Amino acid sequence: MNMRGHLLYIDITQICGIGCAFCMYADKHMSGTSMELSPRAIENLASLINSPDVKRISISGEGEPLNNVKVFHQILALSLGGKAFEFITSGFFPHDKLEAFYERTHVQVTANGDTCNIRLSSDSHHIEKIRHRPHGFSIAYLKNQKPDGLTFSFRSVDTDRAFTQGYLVEELSRWGLDAKIETRGALEDALIVDGQTFGVDYKNLVHPAPGTPPGYLDLKGYISAIEEKTQKPFTLGSINKAPLENGLDVTVKPNGDVFFYGIEIERLGNIHIDSIDWEQLSRHVAQTPLIRALYTRPFIDLVGRLEHDELTQSILTTVNNPYWVVKAMASHDGVLEKMIAS
Repeated sequence: MNMRGHLLYIDITQICGIGCAFCMYADKHMSGTSMELSPRAIENLASLINSPDVKRISISGEGEPLNNVKVFHQILALSLGGKAFEFITSGFFPHDKLEAFYERTHVQVTANGDTCNIRLSSDSHHIEKIRHRPHGFSIAYLKNQKPDGLTFSFRSVDTDRAFTQGYLVEELSRWGLDAKIETRGALEDALIVDGQTFGVDYKNLVHPAPGTPPGYLDLKGYISAIEEKTQKPFTLGSINKAPLENGLDVTVKPNGDVFFYGIEIERLGNIHIDSIDWEQLSRHVAQTPLIRALYTRPFIDLVGRLEHDELTQSILTTVNNPYWVVKAMASHDGVLEKMIAS
């Protein structure tokens, strides 16, 4: 297998006080942990980050990553240069504190020759809980300060796409910015501000609660939209647009445990006690039938083999997001084995 263009997720905290009703990690938010970097963890993360095969390092959390800014900046310092970082956040800080965070991040990434995209949650689940709304402030900051190393984009898990569109245009107008929305596909819009384009991505909510308003794509429709966007069949792993090959999609949890994203049924090691590198992870994919199948065979074909299995169909309907389906299937003996059986 020849995989490149890897995606590295580093979840740096489980702490969050926002309280979104949909969150799959809510049980961890009050008593969870935040990542700290041991000498072995620093060694492992530096190796993973600086590989030429890595396309992006995405910093997020099973909570709100602004609650562990110290470790975020420690991670940025591990780069040897030329890396694309992403920071996924609600942006809940007061504006003066958020500006200080942006300034510190900008100085650090530009000194390293890196970039960082700040990806702001922009759906009704988050916005209604955020007192210091960051969206208009952030674009105004970008326009006024022109930080070379920072970019901004937006994400939504809302059923009501029009809510996100209307909110962003209205919020930016409060900051004296004339904005408009252009639809670019089933899962993406473009926010245009003074000729500058900012991406808006939409995700299917995992396990929509009873009573959640309609509007989500079903699983097949969601996968179809991803395939239209990438121009290739959807598999697990880091999807690169055709004709590029896919890469590994690896997540590091706040306690240091390492998993393949979307296949979090097998711990691959821990950055504090094991040696973790991309070559070892690639071999594991090639040598493990389940993971190899999920990385190389179209996901819709795999689950289609169980179209008459009532349990599987119930899982696909209720989970509603391909990256969480495998975990749900794994809790039932024999389901995954049937999916990849020859």
